[in-house]
Amino acid sequence: MGNQSISRAAKILALFSYSKPQWRVTDIAAAMKLPIGTVHGIVKALHESGFLTKQKNSREYRLGLTLQELGAIQKATLEINQKASIPVSYLARDTGLLGRVGVFENDAIIVTMSTVPLEGGPVAPYMGPTVPAYCSAMGRAILAFMPEDEVIQHLDRVQLVKYTSKTITDRDQLMTELQSVREKGYAVSHQETLMHLDSIGAPVFAAEGELAGAISLNGHPNNVSGGDFSRLAQRVMDTAAEISNYMGYHVEPRFVDA
Repeated sequence: MGNQSISRAAKILALFSYSKPQWRVTDIAAAMKLPIGTVHGIVKALHESGFLTKQKNSREYRLGLTLQELGAIQKATLEINQKASIPVSYLARDTGLLGRVGVFENDAIIVTMSTVPLEGGPVAPYMGPTVPAYCSAMGRAILAFMPEDEVIQHLDRVQLVKYTSKTITDRDQLMTELQSVREKGYAVSHQETLMHLDSIGAPVFAAEGELAGAISLNGHPNNVSGGDFSRLAQRVMDTAAEISNYMGYHVEPRFVDA
């Protein structure tokens, strides 16, 4: 398969989403503005290699299990996941909230690991594998420690969607929020990505202070903002610092102003 075919195959796989998990060859061809014969050949190759699977008695294709296998390998071998697994598990267990790890990629936060709280504890509403950076706790925790020119370029590229009535989309207000995150050491999102979901996030650094990603604690507002918020924010910062130490960067202790 040539470079052009590989590029087209990647774009075909990128078409599959939660809103449209099944595609016909004719629909793929129309979406990519390519001849049906060209698309059919690429789809056939993807199907034979397990990247796509064909529905029985149907002309529709879905993502194949080979992708899940590769994803599991990638998540298991990602350094930040390896270093964060135990600390974030303890964080979720001790607080009864949902712990998450994420990295900044393609102008969004890709959730690389989620840790379920204790059985019977409050579970956050469904959150997809990708969340916006500007209105999520992990995203703000990362953006706050990026160079300002990179943050401005990021905001220029993304559409500031108002996911809920509480989502901050004003750029000046966002920049003020990021400045506050730098000063405090942690970020918050009050029902900005999903109603009835509050999050606290903190950045994780690798060797020489390079941003590696972020972690977050997520749950119902009553259990996050309405609970012992200062204690939770301190736990998130302490856990992020512990992971940074494992990644090879020493973070000076920071304390929440109660």
